[in-house]
This record gives sequence, C-alpha cells and structure tokens, in this order.
Amino acid sequence: MTAKPIIFPFPLSDTIMQAIDGDKKRTQMPVYPKTKQRILSRKREHQTYDDVLNILLDTVEIGDKGEEYGVIFLQSVFIGEEMKKLKKPLPLTLNIAENGYIQLANTEYSILVSSPNVKEAIEEAQLQFSDGFGFFNNPALNLSPAAKARGERFKDAVWM
Repeated sequence: MTAKPIIFPFPLSDTIMQAIDGDKKRTQMPVYPKTKQRILSRKREHQTYDDVLNILLDTVEIGDKGEEYGVIFLQSVFIGEEMKKLKKPLPLTLNIAENGYIQLANTEYSILVSSPNVKEAIEEAQLQFSDGFGFFNNPALNLSPAAKARGERFKDAVWM
C-alpha cells in the first residue's frame, strides 16, 4: 500500500519551494509524511522550511563539485564573551589537505582555517567570524560605507 502525499500550502515566508521564474505566489509541493518528519527534524528554532531545503541543496552542490570533501555548518559564534546563535547556519566548505589538516572556508565572511582536527577548525572559524564582527562593528574606527555595510551583514547573521 502506497502512502498518499500530503499537500501543504505555505505562505511565502515558510514556502517549501518558491515558484519557478520568480513567481512569488504560494506554491504546493506534495510531501509524504516520512519526508515531512525528516525535514522537521532538520529545522532549527528560527529557520523556515525554505532555509532547511536551501542548506540541504547547498550541501549537495558542494559535494557535486567534487573539489571539496563536504560542508560543515557553523551554528553559533562568540560575540564579545557570549555565545550567540546564527540566524542561518553558516556553511564552511571542507577540504582535507595532503598533510591531513582540515581546511574550512567561507568567502562571504572571509573565514579560512587550517587545523589538525575538526574541533579546533570549528573553534577557529567561530573566532574568525567573531573577529570580523568586532572589527566591522567597532564604533571607534572610521570605516568606509562599504565596511559599515559589511558590519551590518555580520549583525544581520546573528540573533542578538
């Protein structure tokens, strides 16, 4: 016996899949109960279904390139002395160097880490994000408009 798909109409903010060609109307996509549960199990506090699916697709795309070994997602960072959650997990592409070192990178936030193990690499990536956040949001610095905009992008990534 085959399970019948459940059709979920979602408003734009929680859409599973936006319509092709920029159509911003509601979209329906059949989702079987087992698949819905898998998606729900990946959804974190402030994420939409669209966020979850984009993370999954980003992971697949990185794997499809064949150049990287995969992706690790940064979930939280230090802001000052306090650990803060990111609004969306930050993808870090993962490479393993010939010497066995773990390399993590994210070009949007200028993160580049090389470390002997994953735990240290993730901690270093958190610190690099925090350093960028602190620098581009330092009121004592006379930053250019572009640098200030970069600081806003850092702020917008974190639940404050």
